Amino acid sequence: MPIVNVTEQLATQLLQDSEIYDLLKCKCEQCISDVLAMALNRLPARYVTTDTGRVFVNASYYLHPQLQSDIVTELTRSALQVSSYPHHAQQPKVADTP
Repeated sequence: MPIVNVTEQLATQLLQDSEIYDLLKCKCEQCISDVLAMALNRLPARYVTTDTGRVFVNASYYLHPQLQSDIVTELTRSALQVSSYPHHAQQPKVADTP
């Protein structure tokens, strides 16, 4: 098994399965990657090399709600920042035609 950052996997899952995703004005791959990168830079990495290690980290994540709260907080902060300052040009708005 390769080295895996379980925090990254949990953050990715939370971003896809939560209201945080709805905070993003743009849902392109670049913006989603920016949100994850910004959040992960503020969170402690939890690396594992075995399935047993992954189970242990996942169990501690669910047993300690503060870990989940930290991930949600950082994802929310990052989503708001990326929405305000995306790395790409804004798409022009199409005027509504009657």
